Amino acid sequence: MKKDLPVLWEFMLVAMILMPSASAVCPLGGCGSSGNDAWLQSAQEFLSSDVPLAGLSQAGSVQTGSFQAGEPVGTAVKTTGSETVPKVATDFVEPKSRTGLFPAGELLAPLESFSSRDVIVDVSNQRSEGEGHIKGAIGVPAKSFLLDDGSLRPVSDLAAILGAAGISQEDAVIVYSDSFSSGEATFVLWLLRYLGQDDVKALDGGLEDWIKASLPLETKKNVRSPANYSPSKGSELLASYDFVKSGAAQMVDARTFQDFGNARILKAYFINPEQVLESGKLKDAASLTDTFAKLDQKKPVEVYSNDYFSASLVWYALQLMGFDSRLYTWEDWQAHGEAKVYEIK
Repeated sequence: MKKDLPVLWEFMLVAMILMPSASAVCPLGGCGSSGNDAWLQSAQEFLSSDVPLAGLSQAGSVQTGSFQAGEPVGTAVKTTGSETVPKVATDFVEPKSRTGLFPAGELLAPLESFSSRDVIVDVSNQRSEGEGHIKGAIGVPAKSFLLDDGSLRPVSDLAAILGAAGISQEDAVIVYSDSFSSGEATFVLWLLRYLGQDDVKALDGGLEDWIKASLPLETKKNVRSPANYSPSKGSELLASYDFVKSGAAQMVDARTFQDFGNARILKAYFINPEQVLESGKLKDAASLTDTFAKLDQKKPVEVYSNDYFSASLVWYALQLMGFDSRLYTWEDWQAHGEAKVYEIK
């Protein structure tokens, strides 16, 4: 019996350490599963008031993929015989369609919905040598369409990049990136629509869900014959300063929570990419309905941010829900001397 006492004491000591404390700290907003949500809602209501937060940085960062720098269009890429698959969560995803669940679901490409006529474009900004991609996909990094300062290239340059990649305006295009939440695919979808591309979709869940569904990959470089891309620019998808200043549209700020509190276009709603995403893909229609509850579907919506990728995620979610959404940039607003909180009259 005495020999067993040290073992018994050790067991009791471990149990005491692991026992939850009665004075455990609750999250802001209270205990329970809704505590964090309540705090976020209260904070958003405060930031939506006329009182800006002081001393917060306006700097934003552009989120890209999880791979090393990729190659621009027309650059030789080495290939390997072995297939390398990016590391993702191992939860299996069933490749079922969600297109019928959204008012404008035709902009969403379900897994395993490709046809031989589709031009599949991997727009990941970063890609390691030998990384697996969807079979038949060509690579056109999303950053190819932007200048070094993050602004959009001239339309003539955009058309040249697409033509060199073998994409024409008549093609049915499906875009994807290694991570849907990066905004790379939604940005390129917006860009193609802006240039007048009628048939373009974004892959639901991106390459992450493709891999989780155990769908095929390849590592060889695919090349299409050059094409003549003739854009018919849809200027309404990129808002002008004058249109924003007129107050004809509702404004959505897709920057960080801190940037929104520091300086914004007054009357803008704070809806950032995290509020339209769940588990790395777009939320379902019911959840998006709640997210956009304060917006009037009869009026256009302008989404602005520090970068096109973040803004395009919110723009795309609005499009799927049937809103007349467009993009704008915070940089353009600042360039017109409107760097502080400003009320649209």
